[in-house]
Amino acid sequence: MIKNKKAPCCLGVALAMIVSVLLVTSCQSQEAALPTGKNVQADSAAQEAEWTEKEVNITLEGGSGKATIKSPVHVTKENGQIRAVLVWTSKNYDYIIVDGIKYPNENPGGESTFTIPVKTLDEPLPLIGDTVAMSTPHEIEYTLTWDLSGNAAPEPSETGKEAQKDEFGQGAGFDMTPLAGLEKTGAMEFTHAKGLLIEKYGAYSLIRIAGVGNYLVVPEGESAPAGIPAGMTVLQAPFEKTYEASTSVMDLIDAIGAMDMVRFSGSPADEWNIQAPAERMKSGEMIYAGKYRAPDFERLVAEGCDLAIENTMLSHEPEIKEKLEELDIPVLIETSSYETDPLGRLEWIKLYGLLYGREKEAAQFFDEQIKRIDAISEEKPDGPVVACFYVSDSGEIHVRKPADYISAMIEKTGARTIFTDMENPPTDSGSSLTMQTEDFYAAARDADIILYNSIIGGGITSVDELLHKSELFQDFKAVKEGHVYSMHKDFFQRTTGMADFMEDLHAVFAGDDRSLTYISKLD
Repeated sequence: MIKNKKAPCCLGVALAMIVSVLLVTSCQSQEAALPTGKNVQADSAAQEAEWTEKEVNITLEGGSGKATIKSPVHVTKENGQIRAVLVWTSKNYDYIIVDGIKYPNENPGGESTFTIPVKTLDEPLPLIGDTVAMSTPHEIEYTLTWDLSGNAAPEPSETGKEAQKDEFGQGAGFDMTPLAGLEKTGAMEFTHAKGLLIEKYGAYSLIRIAGVGNYLVVPEGESAPAGIPAGMTVLQAPFEKTYEASTSVMDLIDAIGAMDMVRFSGSPADEWNIQAPAERMKSGEMIYAGKYRAPDFERLVAEGCDLAIENTMLSHEPEIKEKLEELDIPVLIETSSYETDPLGRLEWIKLYGLLYGREKEAAQFFDEQIKRIDAISEEKPDGPVVACFYVSDSGEIHVRKPADYISAMIEKTGARTIFTDMENPPTDSGSSLTMQTEDFYAAARDADIILYNSIIGGGITSVDELLHKSELFQDFKAVKEGHVYSMHKDFFQRTTGMADFMEDLHAVFAGDDRSLTYISKLD
């Protein structure tokens, strides 16, 4: 009886596969006409309107990491209605909730499967999954993000398939396509950053960003050389009216004295927690030009924007990048947030030193920070255990993962996170994970120090506010002994504050918390 119910579905899938094969075969002769390089980032409007089914890669954030949704996800579209089939790697999900509607498991006894409607593939999809894996059912918050780019990293050209791979990201590599016609004269040294290479070709500089692509910086007064490989973006110096949509980059630009080169902000004045951009926006020296997903194109063109610096969130809005480039505004996608080493994030300051003619200032600033951090590392305390987390409005506990840059700073300063002694600590990418209350309690109740993450999820100003979120915290060792601290919200925008933050950590771990910059002790 069950087989009879499923037979039409199987037949439909089989027919769809046959049609797909026929379509692929009929289109093979047209492959040579397909665009290459940066133009392959999204389907054309016509292609997008015609598709009826496809496989879409996804990433899933939330949960403990033990169960996830399989990628790619099968997505269909009929009469404008998009539907997605979500298949878990677990048999323990009995329903999910999307937009307030509950969808039951379609595959009892097998991998939990749900077919849901999707409004758009251009925005992350929040959902709640109910798992029965524990003694009592638990609803867990997740965020599913669609990857419409096709591949995580660009395919190097046939002439330069030296795909250099390292520890960066999910195995993403650099496109090492050679630059013909110019002689390589050197390279910028990077000691910690894994996602950035800068090669020198006389007065020209070639920026290679892993998983993104290549950018050729043409010096002022010079022209781009002939024979630039397809997909390589030309950046014509000088850059005096930048649109800065990547929040964490502004602090690096300020540190090298190049804030006057940034005319447009992707964040309004009330969203800045650091002084320099807030003051410049108040004076009118820097103006709000819209969020990354909805920039004010007319204003950017009218005032002569010469460079847009974005982060990887723009990959979910490929049409915005295409529009900017159509308007002769080059787009540089920076990935400093993918660096798990905090010093790797900081070392991206050398890129902005190059772009704004402040290479010496950038190198000097980075070297000074390294000296301060090295001094901290030489005087490590006895290794207290730290629980770094926050509690969402729904009561979910989000903990910084072992590979996260904040966890790395805790370890570099001589302490340990609650994951250090775990038999199977999480190893997947991403900055945080959602832990079940029981698991978190077992791992963190004996931690020596609580470091509450107020960067996201609001924040707390007292121990009473922490206890209001859950009475369980009153049993924690750190609460009983008075070792509860909170990170300041502005640290997220302070990429240059790595040394200050680590000095704060060192002082806290050593029992001296009288004068702190980015951390406050809670009473």
